[in-house]
Amino acid sequence: MSPRRFAPACAALAFLLVIVAIASGALWWPGLSHTGHPMALPGAGGVPHAAGYNALAFVLPGVLACLLALWRYNALAPAAGWVARIGARLLLVAGTAWAAQGVFALDLRELDGPAGYLHAAAWTCWWLAAASGLALLGSGDRRGRRLDWTIATLLVLLALLPHWPWPAALSQRLAALAWFGGWLAWSLRGRRVSGLR
Repeated sequence: MSPRRFAPACAALAFLLVIVAIASGALWWPGLSHTGHPMALPGAGGVPHAAGYNALAFVLPGVLACLLALWRYNALAPAAGWVARIGARLLLVAGTAWAAQGVFALDLRELDGPAGYLHAAAWTCWWLAAASGLALLGSGDRRGRRLDWTIATLLVLLALLPHWPWPAALSQRLAALAWFGGWLAWSLRGRRVSGLR
C-alpha cells in the first residue's frame, strides 16, 4: 500500500467521519447543543445506537490517524533528528487515544463515574500527545513546520481558553476539526514536501 496514494484518502475519510459525527450528533441525542454538550454525549452508554456514533466519531478516525502517523514517521527525512521522531510517535499515541474515546464511552447514568474518568483520560491523552507531538515534529522536521506549529498552537489555545470566546463544548469540536484537517492538509502537500513515497 503506497502512502503517497492512500494517505490523502485516509485523511479525507477521517476528516469526513468527524464532520459527519459532529453534524449528525443530534440524530443520536435530540436537543444536542454543539455549544453546551460534550462531543461524546451521543455516544454515551444508554443512548440508542451509541456504538455506531462512537465508531463514526472516534474509533474509525482514530485508527486512520494511527495509520497516518505511521506513514508520517516513515516519511521523515533520514537527517531528521530524534525530536522529530519522538513527535511522530506521539502522533501515533494521539491517534490511539482518539480511538480510545470511543471504546471508553461516557455512561449516561453517571457522567462523572469511572467510565467518564476513562473517557476524560483518553481525551486528555489525545490532546497532550497531539499538541506536543506536532510541536516536536515541527521543531525537528522543516517540512510542514508552519502547519505543525499552527495546529499545535490551535490545540493549546482551544484547550486553555475553553470559555472565551466560545464554550468548552465548541472548543472540543473545533480542536477535532483542526487536528483532522491538519492531517488532510499534510497528506495533500505532495511528495516533495510531505516526504511520502
